Amino acid sequence: MRSSARRRKEWRLRAVAAVLAALLGHAALPGRAAPKPEPVKPVEGEEKQAGGDKGERGVVRSREPGSWELPSNYRNADGSFNQQAIVAQQKMRLDEVNKRLTARMRLVETPHYLVFSDADDAMTGLFVKWCEALYSNLCRHFSIGPKEKTWDGKCILLVFNSRPLFQQYAKTFDGNDASRAGAYFAWECRSPDEPQLVHIGIPLDVRDPRRLQELFAHEGTHAFFQLYRKVVDLPLWLHEGLAEFMTVVNDKNLMSQKQEWSTRIAEARTPIRQILEVPSGQGFAYPSYSVSYTLVEFLLTAGKSKFKKFIDLVKDGKPQEEALQEAYGFGLAELERRWYVFVQEYLPHRR
Repeated sequence: MRSSARRRKEWRLRAVAAVLAALLGHAALPGRAAPKPEPVKPVEGEEKQAGGDKGERGVVRSREPGSWELPSNYRNADGSFNQQAIVAQQKMRLDEVNKRLTARMRLVETPHYLVFSDADDAMTGLFVKWCEALYSNLCRHFSIGPKEKTWDGKCILLVFNSRPLFQQYAKTFDGNDASRAGAYFAWECRSPDEPQLVHIGIPLDVRDPRRLQELFAHEGTHAFFQLYRKVVDLPLWLHEGLAEFMTVVNDKNLMSQKQEWSTRIAEARTPIRQILEVPSGQGFAYPSYSVSYTLVEFLLTAGKSKFKKFIDLVKDGKPQEEALQEAYGFGLAELERRWYVFVQEYLPHRR
């Protein structure tokens, strides 16, 4: 009986491993070479569909940065950036957006955000509350001080009451086809010695506050870490893992859902090294988001100060292998080994 049960479990694990290997881009059967990956076409933002494959995504680099000119006095006499002048110029965008889109968006300002919204007051108020809560949580969880650099000016959050207006804005001002996106963030890339600005667009496809807060937390975290410290791209697993982690910080009920695929992958012993090597700007299969989330969970559990050092080193331009070694004393291979142990032995007792 035991032998038969053990065989059935082994067959189930092999079946799961085959499916996961295919999803994660590994060879499904032992002894066969992994198929050559297809070229990746980045799709900006998060897929509209709930669940299933999140699709491919990448950083939206605003293709028309000239649409938003910097103020003539964006530098102070000492060469530093005049943040007040930059914010004043950002506020002037509202009139241009309303004019070019024939919209009726309104402005609400918070300490770190400018919210442009044509939603009703109640819905707009939720986003206003979520903005500063997310910023505070990001600084608290990752030990980021008030004087550490994030974006210049303020992050502009655009809340669209209709999907057509959201898509029209994306096309008009960012040159971005957002037809498949549930939300996106855009880095307004300029030369390294100029102010680095960012904005986020979210349409109200759904009216469920929990889902909308999840979308905002995800994209808001991307926007934060894209410009944190220096404009250096994080590895994709780290970018997505941070974004998924912050959705759980905002809503603990998401934890089991976010961990589910990691549990299956660890149980089937499916290799995750390929996930660790995907550069920012390429795409993930849906299970990779779960792996990325639990990798961030593990590294934070292993030491918050170490994790802060790891991110700072990557942002300073160090390859992730070197940054891991310096911050934690181990590299990617050992990270993968410890992740299996963490998911199988630690996470089940944490839920």
